[in-house]
Amino acid sequence: MNTPAHVFLAAAIAAKSGAYARNTALISGALFPDVSIFFMVGWERWVNRLSFEQIFGNAYFSGFWQEIFAVNNSVPVFALIFLCGLVLKKDCLWVFGFAALLHVLCDLPLHHDDGRPHFWPFTNWIYESPVSYWDPRHYGEVVGIAEALVSCLCAVVLLKRFSTKLTAVVIIAALASELVFSVGGHLVYG
Repeated sequence: MNTPAHVFLAAAIAAKSGAYARNTALISGALFPDVSIFFMVGWERWVNRLSFEQIFGNAYFSGFWQEIFAVNNSVPVFALIFLCGLVLKKDCLWVFGFAALLHVLCDLPLHHDDGRPHFWPFTNWIYESPVSYWDPRHYGEVVGIAEALVSCLCAVVLLKRFSTKLTAVVIIAALASELVFSVGGHLVYG
């Protein structure tokens, strides 16, 4: 799934009106598994001057990148954070773990040949799904449309739950970015 869709899904499930710290932890957890890729792609593109083809054809699959992906996409790590938060009754900790865990569990069945080692540190095995969230050769267009629809539904839920104009602007802007990624990318590259 595209990053904004992860945020929409986690927020629609667990965000609460007036709970700033909790919602910040929730959004942070939903973003966390993808944060490293933004930094690494940015570094390779603008510092090392690699093309996107070089980045996603070579660097993405390098041992270094895969080691980072293993840590910040680990089901056991996020399950532990989630459980610790529940046991310690720390709202921000369990919602962070919940959102990150939801993110990686949603990603698991949607990566064909670009998956992550989701069960690190126990194994570096990577599930190769027959479905891809982006690749048209593996139902990427269908997944993109489904992702866009789910994100729209989540946005409606959030617009009803949060009533300020600023929040509405943020939700609509985030939805626009999700639609660009999930539908627009397939129209351009598909």
